[in-house]
Amino acid sequence: MSKTFSSGLTGNRLLNLLPEDEFERLQPLLRKVELSVKQILYEPHTRVEQIYFPTNCVLSAVTIMLDGGAIEVATTGNEGMSGLPAFGVIGTSPHRVFAQIAGQAWQADGMAISKKLGELSKLREIIARYQEALLFQIAQSVACNGLHVIVERCCRWLLMTHDRIDGDEVALTHEFLSFMLGCRRSGITEVLQSLQQQGLLRYGKGKITVLDRGRLEELACECYQNVRDEYERMLNKAT
Repeated sequence: MSKTFSSGLTGNRLLNLLPEDEFERLQPLLRKVELSVKQILYEPHTRVEQIYFPTNCVLSAVTIMLDGGAIEVATTGNEGMSGLPAFGVIGTSPHRVFAQIAGQAWQADGMAISKKLGELSKLREIIARYQEALLFQIAQSVACNGLHVIVERCCRWLLMTHDRIDGDEVALTHEFLSFMLGCRRSGITEVLQSLQQQGLLRYGKGKITVLDRGRLEELACECYQNVRDEYERMLNKAT
């Protein structure tokens, strides 16, 4: 049986699932890129030409309304990829996708990978399984935004981002967090102040430091664990 790559080789868990022979065929198509904060990768209804496999950056997909309002529907880190519409019939993005947390990713031309899929059976399987997990995350986000209070949603979001970065410091402002959660900045400020007073986090100067992850998990809604379990199930089945 072909071996799979260790977690330290590519930095992306999907790429690490590939058997050695498939990775060798895919590797010439991959290039490492640096993504800056708020760098836009796709706009709604525009053609997706590039695929991204994050290593230590975090990507966000948001739905944009006619009045300019927006809310996050999915987050992607080193457990996944961005650019699935490139493999579809229409090929356009339904969301704006941008870098939420700066960092590195593997980038590849979507058309070039599509042409290779015929000889990359494991990659086809991984993409299909990942698509299922991503749809689950989007559906869970819709339910979460409609049913759960701000503090639960805020803790869920912080935990999901914390999972995808190195260390405990998350670089973001109140404005950005309120944008992601689709709520008023004053509401986010009240939540962060409360969490800081309880010793769960420290915030200021455009960053939030997680101090007590266990307590954040207790305060988060069920959506955090549900989505995390679904991704682990997807990754384990694809092994």
